[in-house]
This record gives sequence, structure tokens and C-alpha cells, in this order.
Amino acid sequence: MSNKPGSASSAQFLIFLGSRSFFTLGVNMQSTLISWFVYQITHDALDLGFTGLAEVIPYVGLLLFGGAWADRFNRKNLMLFSQVGYLFISFGLWFLAFESESGATVSPLLIYCLIFLTGLFRGILSPSQNALLGQLVSKEEVPKASVWNSAVFHLGAVGGPAAGGLLYAYAGGAFSFGVVCCLQLLAVITLIQLRGVKKPEFRHTGESIFNRIGTGLRFVWSHKILFPGMMMDMVAVLFGGAVAVLPLLADQILHTGAEGLGWLRAAPALGSLVMAGILIRFPLGRDAGKWLLICVFLFGLTNLFFALSTQFFLSFAMLFLGGLFDNVSAIIRMTIVQIFTPDDMKGRVSAVNSIFIGSSNELGAFESGLAARYLGLAASVTYGAYITLATVGFTAWKSKELRQLSME
Repeated sequence: MSNKPGSASSAQFLIFLGSRSFFTLGVNMQSTLISWFVYQITHDALDLGFTGLAEVIPYVGLLLFGGAWADRFNRKNLMLFSQVGYLFISFGLWFLAFESESGATVSPLLIYCLIFLTGLFRGILSPSQNALLGQLVSKEEVPKASVWNSAVFHLGAVGGPAAGGLLYAYAGGAFSFGVVCCLQLLAVITLIQLRGVKKPEFRHTGESIFNRIGTGLRFVWSHKILFPGMMMDMVAVLFGGAVAVLPLLADQILHTGAEGLGWLRAAPALGSLVMAGILIRFPLGRDAGKWLLICVFLFGLTNLFFALSTQFFLSFAMLFLGGLFDNVSAIIRMTIVQIFTPDDMKGRVSAVNSIFIGSSNELGAFESGLAARYLGLAASVTYGAYITLATVGFTAWKSKELRQLSME
């Protein structure tokens, strides 16, 4: 990330990014493989919902503790511990898939137990990973580092499910989970190469972990940029997303099959990836706050037009543009957490940020399904878009500091 080729900062960040690229690709592949694996065993759509629930409960439950640990212990070691945990879980899934292909009966409960463990490790990994990023680069380099970090994430989000589906279809579950194991192993080996990472300066030796968690929560609550930015994003994710009801929209309104649904699900990630490429070339500057508000507003508009669309290509375009605008918000949020948070609090603040957005994805899926059930498909997405637009207007009115945010 430094302008000097071969600098320590650049080399450390590239190692971090390399490890994350292997890990993200493997995790996204594994998520798709688990869905197919569970469905082949049970042939019950409800069991697919349990796979998400089995991960999100331990993840959200451990996040605040993971954030406190990330501010107390060496963040690289916490990441390494979590990634090794993921590696053993992947080996467990490979073994179950191998047993299934050999004719043995595999209980879905064993798969849920392994997924539950991924939620625990994810609750430690997420805050330590986000906090470590800001430790590896200077404040001036954080905006560009956040963009590259986002690009790697969305490459995995696009390529992982596609690669997982193709491998499962043509090579079987055991081989596919074996590939995931190799990717996780590469992530661990790459991360080990990261040298010279020190643990954060810990000031409050006698303070309990609950007090430290409370300190992090109060810091976010009182911050005039972090809190309104997180709240606006949370509402947009909670009410503005339409991904959860895509199967119904694809079937009942767009009349497309599984292939069309796959393209629709990939559209937001593709848009996010394109925006990451744009921001690498044209970084956000002194008007970052205004661009944040504009892009969240445009995200709401794309959802509104998506709700009114009856044509596949228009729906795809709206989802693509929604992902494109949403990634501006994600990158700015990641950047302001790094810039405005003291190093010894970045783990806790990253954990709070993850709860705001991560839990909103799960709750948003529930909200979308509930609203679609009682309001109808188009109306449920429409009213969510209106709530997003109103929230942007309210935030722009109330938060002068966010409006004037500069990233120069």
C-alpha cells in the first residue's frame, strides 16, 4: 500500500490480502456445497434455513467477546486460530461427504454441529481481521486498503458459489470439499508468513471483559459519524434488500428458472465488484459523506424500480446497480471505522459494526419473507425501499458531521 515498492507496509498488506482471498473463496464455496449437501440428504427446504440459523446464532453471540479479545491479544494469532478451526471443520465436512458417497447414512445434525462451530470461529475471526487491516497500513492508506479488501471479498462472493456449484455437479461432494480444504490450508500457510505483528497496547489491565465491551458500545453510540453511518446502513440492509425473496420474485413475477435465479443472485456481488474497481482508480475524496448519502439513496431507488419491474433484464440491472451503490457505503463504513477508532478499540468497534450489518442480513431475510407473506411480493419490496429513502433523508438532515465527512 505504500508508494515505495517492496515496503514493509505493502508486503504485510499483500500477505494479509492473499490469505483473505484464499479463505474467502473457500468459505463461499463451502457455503454453496453445504446447501447442496444438506438438501441431497433431507430433500427439505426448511433444513436449508437451519443451516443459516446454526451459524448466525453463535456468530452474533460471540462477536462482542471476539471484539474485546481482538483489543487484548495479538490479532494475527486470533485470525490464525480461527482459520485453523475452519480448516478442521472443512476436513470434517469432507469426511462426511466421502462417507455419504461411500453409501453411509450421514445425519444432518452432524453437519449442523460443524456449521455451529464455524459461527463460533467467525465471531472471533471477523473483528480481529477487520482490526488487523488498520494495523497493517497507515491512516492515509486506509481508504485504498478498504477498497482492495472489498474487491477480494466480492471476488470470493462471485467466484466461490459458482465454483462450488460446478465442482459439486461434475466432481461430487467429497472432491469439492477437498478443494475447500486446500484453499483453507493455503490461507493458513499464507497468514503464517505475516511477520512482526504486535498485539495492541492494552491500557486497562484490571478491567473486566464486560466493562471493555460496554466501553466499545458507548464509543460507537456517542460518535457523531460512526453511529449514524452504521444505523443508516443497518436500516438499508434490514428493509432495503430483496435477495431473500428472489426465488419467489423469479418464479411468480419474472417467470425464470433456476438459471435466471442464479444470475439474479450474482448481480449485486457483480455490481459491488465493479464499484470496487472504479474506486481503486478514482478514490473517494473530500466529499465522501455526500457520496455516501447519495449512494444509499440510489440503492433505495434501485430497490423501488426492482419492485416494479416485470422484465428479467431490468430486474438484473437494478440488482447490479444496487450492489454497485451499496459497496460505496460498505467501503466508507469500513474506512471510517479504521480512521476514527483508536487502535486499542478497533476490535470492539468492528464487532459492533458486524452486529449492525451481519445480524441485519439475517433479520432482513426474515422481514422480507414476513412482509411478502402479508403484503404481497411487490409491496413488500416497495415499502422497504421507501423506508430506506426516508432514513437517508433523516440522516442527511440530522448528521452534519456525516454530510461533511472527508476521506482526504
